[in-house]
Amino acid sequence: MSLATIRSAAAMLVPWGRQFAGAGAWRLYVVGGAVRSLLGGTPLGPEDEVDMTTDARPEVVRRVLTGWADTVWTQGERFGTVGCRHGRRTVEITTHRAEVYVEGSRRPEVTYGGDLLADLTRRDFTIGAMAFEVPASAAAAETTELIDPFGGREDLERGRLRTPRSAELSFSEDPLRILRAGRFVATLGLTAEPDLEAAMRRLRDRLAIVSAERCARELSLLLVAESPGAGADLLARTGVLAEIVPELAASEPDAAAGVALLDSVAPEEPLRLAALLWTVPDVAAAAGRLRFPGAVARRAGRIAAAARSLLDAASAPSGDAAIRRWAADAGDVSPASAQLAAAVAPDDAGVAAFVDRWERLRSRERPSALPPLSGSEVMAHLGIDAGPDVGAALRHLEELRIAGGPLDGDEARRRLSEWWERSRKRRADR
Repeated sequence: MSLATIRSAAAMLVPWGRQFAGAGAWRLYVVGGAVRSLLGGTPLGPEDEVDMTTDARPEVVRRVLTGWADTVWTQGERFGTVGCRHGRRTVEITTHRAEVYVEGSRRPEVTYGGDLLADLTRRDFTIGAMAFEVPASAAAAETTELIDPFGGREDLERGRLRTPRSAELSFSEDPLRILRAGRFVATLGLTAEPDLEAAMRRLRDRLAIVSAERCARELSLLLVAESPGAGADLLARTGVLAEIVPELAASEPDAAAGVALLDSVAPEEPLRLAALLWTVPDVAAAAGRLRFPGAVARRAGRIAAAARSLLDAASAPSGDAAIRRWAADAGDVSPASAQLAAAVAPDDAGVAAFVDRWERLRSRERPSALPPLSGSEVMAHLGIDAGPDVGAALRHLEELRIAGGPLDGDEARRRLSEWWERSRKRRADR
């Protein structure tokens, strides 16, 4: 890991350092994920967002930026953060601080300080407790050094996850870090140190004081990682997953079954959520209780339901009509549901055959397609007004398509006319 990318980034940020130094000798530091990315060799782009910390208080930060930055926003000022855009870059600047959850409160108390070391000491993990000073001149940028008091750089190189202080103290102050540990294991390929894992297990009940929305956000970031399995497994074996998803605890002995599925399906949030909650009877309800967005929760529920339907359909001999019916019922979640079903039953020949035939049918005829005629076209062809007959006609066309495959417009009209004549005759005979 080289300092070259850090020094290059420091040179790009000189205008920020100059502005703060000139306004009162305030010091400014880059912290967080940007430092990790730079150490990994990823250069700072001209539009990349950057997190900074400073010894200036929030009201001072606002004054320093006003008139210099193109835009300043202060929604987070009461928590110590002022955001701004200068040129093409967006930056959030936070006063050196610590956040502590008071017993029984879902909102952390924020305290400010003027010391970078104290700020870094109170950060979540050593890999996030690194910084470099934003220089006030190009010459200073050439000698920029990494500030790494807790060995975060070495931890990154060795693939280990540690906290700057004792893990128990860190997690007690901010229980959300327990979930974040799982995310970093998933996204950065790290291994949690034994004391960190033990602290997760002991303090998992502290997550009860963190809002469900914040927990859902961390879980979401884990789920969309390229390989979330290791992080989710850490949460499962420490009891954290069952703590925040009690429905999984109720589904013992298969509570961790969904964790094993995660790496086998695509990194799409609803699909991964459906996989994680696979053993829960009502996936949509559980996801909603976890405060995932409504659209995500509902889609996850549909994916799980369609996957279960596929497993049922594949357990008996089935022709193309059965596959078309499944696809029609599944609709736009059929690809995700097929993936999930294949992951659940990787050695089931019936499931493999069903998915293979569905994929071949899909390439030929889009088996979840809509009927060949719209409601207005049905009304025009039959000379009828809107009403129950239109719905019945569309359902008949759908049944024809499921039974025999796609119909073109002319064939659909011919078959519709035949059906309509039969329907009228039956009514006349009553």
